[in-house]
Amino acid sequence: MSGKRGNGEGSIYPYKNGYAAYVWVTKPDGKRARKYAYGKTREEVHEKWLNLHAEAKKGPVATRHRTVAAFLSYWLDSVVKPNLAPLTYVSYEGCFRLYIAPHLGSKRLDRLTVRDVREWLTKLEAVCQCCAQSKDAKRAPTRRKCCAIGECCEAYPSRRVIQAARDALRAALTHAVTEEEISKNVASLVKVPKPRRRRIKPWSVAEASQFLTDAAARDDHLVAAWVLVLCLGLRRGEVLGLTWKSVDFERGELYVDHQIQRAGREILHRETKTEDSDDFLPLPALCLKALRMRRAQQ
Repeated sequence: MSGKRGNGEGSIYPYKNGYAAYVWVTKPDGKRARKYAYGKTREEVHEKWLNLHAEAKKGPVATRHRTVAAFLSYWLDSVVKPNLAPLTYVSYEGCFRLYIAPHLGSKRLDRLTVRDVREWLTKLEAVCQCCAQSKDAKRAPTRRKCCAIGECCEAYPSRRVIQAARDALRAALTHAVTEEEISKNVASLVKVPKPRRRRIKPWSVAEASQFLTDAAARDDHLVAAWVLVLCLGLRRGEVLGLTWKSVDFERGELYVDHQIQRAGREILHRETKTEDSDDFLPLPALCLKALRMRRAQQ
């Protein structure tokens, strides 16, 4: 290639041990700025310069890119925590802290590839989490039994954990695409095996009746809760979230609109997930009797 610059290459110039180039772009905040590209040869930089021009024509371009760790910290604090349920925040934060940050945190967000994500998930499957999180080392010296004394317990992540980690990264990158920090979500292009559902054998009527009879004989203060779970199919959080205002003894109805949740170390009394979850349920005689007995105990 001759030393003469080609048409439109006025912004390509010698730089250190190679060449550099810049293109004026519009940033996501609407301001104009230069975005630079670097390479060892003029041909390499010219190719990058052309790509930058094409990218600038499509829309806003970020001139500074955060690491995966920096973006996920921002996303958790500014997007997830104020807008989503506390349990969602706790789940995403745990995935980021335990599984994503140690492996992908230092990578630049715009340079994260499908291959990076696939290799991360493959590696994660083979990392003992007792070792990685120093779980055994946190125990009292007399209770240490595996990783801290050199006997790895091989506590590898389950398929469900692998899927949750991938889903957390995918959700964060979806927001990065929305904010135009990256052009595509590479995590959404990586498939993970679906966790197998555990088969649960439900109790028979006879087994449920025997359980309630035994609970009543022990004067268990949770008998009313067990009756509601077995008769109405309420979830644990829904039963624990009930108040006496939820019970209409005259109509024989129960109104379910709150639930108890544990989010980290907090116990929360929250509304049910959606308005469709709120419902008036007719109370069978057995439920009414159990609730009246519980109210008398209180």
